[in-house]
Amino acid sequence: MSHDELVNMISERAGISRQTVRDVLGAITDVWSKEILAFGELNLENIGDFLTEHRPGRKAINTETKEIFLIPPRDMLGFMPSGELIEWSNKSV
Repeated sequence: MSHDELVNMISERAGISRQTVRDVLGAITDVWSKEILAFGELNLENIGDFLTEHRPGRKAINTETKEIFLIPPRDMLGFMPSGELIEWSNKSV
């Protein structure tokens, strides 16, 4: 589902303008982003947890040239779904 499809669906179901939905979604994503950057995690009840995970740098080998190079350390964003979300996704249709 694209961002525009989500905006249209919410707009139709809630009976509010698309611009209002865009503004609210923008505010939500801004708050979520700042929360994850500040604290390294975000817990959304019934959905799951977004967590930052630090991956240290490491050596790697280019399989074609056999050249050794370094992969720099970085932070990755991970998602762990809630039990309820897993149950819902495993239900037969």
